[in-house]
Amino acid sequence: MTTQFIDQYLDEKMKKDPFYIICTYFDMRVRHNLTEQEIFEFLNLCKNKLENMGYKVYFKGSKYTYNNSAKIVKDNELFVAIK
Repeated sequence: MTTQFIDQYLDEKMKKDPFYIICTYFDMRVRHNLTEQEIFEFLNLCKNKLENMGYKVYFKGSKYTYNNSAKIVKDNELFVAIK
């Protein structure tokens, strides 16, 4: 797990929507072939980076509000970040 991978991944997600980022389990395990330990490390590093950038980070099962709509981070989502 490198910071370059995290930067590239987050940059790609921010290009799609800079205010609402969703990271899915499928994306990490299948597309990027990360192990469970690598995913755990990735989540910790992403959380710190995103919070330093002004995002609020919510993990699986957490409740949050986006566009005046109450939502819950789904089981297939690792985290949701909102600016």
